[in-house]
Amino acid sequence: MKQMLLSIGLTISFASAVSAQGVCNRFRAEPGRCDLNAAPVEQAKCLLRPVKKFGHLGEPLRGLTPQFEYIIGQPVFGIAIEQFRILLDSQGISEADLGGSLSAPLPNAKYFVIHDTSDLLEASEFPADINSKSSSLNDLSRRVTQKVAHVYINRAGQSVTAVAFESATPPSGTKLGLCNRVPRTAFIHVENIQARLRDRSVRFRNDALAPEPGFTRNQIERLAFVYVAASLRAGKWLIPAYHSPLDLGFPDRHDDPQNFNLESWFENVSAIIGVGGQIH
Repeated sequence: MKQMLLSIGLTISFASAVSAQGVCNRFRAEPGRCDLNAAPVEQAKCLLRPVKKFGHLGEPLRGLTPQFEYIIGQPVFGIAIEQFRILLDSQGISEADLGGSLSAPLPNAKYFVIHDTSDLLEASEFPADINSKSSSLNDLSRRVTQKVAHVYINRAGQSVTAVAFESATPPSGTKLGLCNRVPRTAFIHVENIQARLRDRSVRFRNDALAPEPGFTRNQIERLAFVYVAASLRAGKWLIPAYHSPLDLGFPDRHDDPQNFNLESWFENVSAIIGVGGQIH
């Protein structure tokens, strides 16, 4: 998700509101838009369709792993919050960095939205240190002030909560959320730090080129922990979704996440909840 600038002053705020309304008014129901009234697994297959350069989308998935086909949208069972807390403690992970207290329920949460930050680098190739904790790209202290998502995860596998999942004023996160077509409290937004380069094969300004793989193993693992934490608090396994398919039909749709290894993420979630007896 590209970074949005916060407006200051009545005149600018009014202009921003008009601009946002213009985005909403320009929505068109494009072919291939996901049916958010479909069964949870069918929604996931559509909302996890591959995201390509310039916001082009692949076909809906034919299927998910058997484990995810079984659990998505279903009540959480077989793993208790206290069991999860013990696992977090053993891994040195604070629940405060996974969206807030595990004791705060999320009765309205339904979707777990995966974003990337699309940080444009003015370079011809990716620096060798983009996965290092010492890289400024992975500095979470400057991310936490940007309230456009709930949680940020850097490429070293660390996370920080910018807006608690239970906040009464959640981020819009997507144009769909901005236009209130679905209540904002239905969405959990997670930004994964990703560097981008300009695709110089085209003349217009862009940040189309992402690294391959798009995210590190540590980053994918931490995202799995955030998903389990959010689902436990919601009482059901949330529907995973990519940002771009959610905004199909809105102008200037974003192109994230790029090069996301879905199977690796599925494996990490399965490994975590397998500790609680859910999946073996």
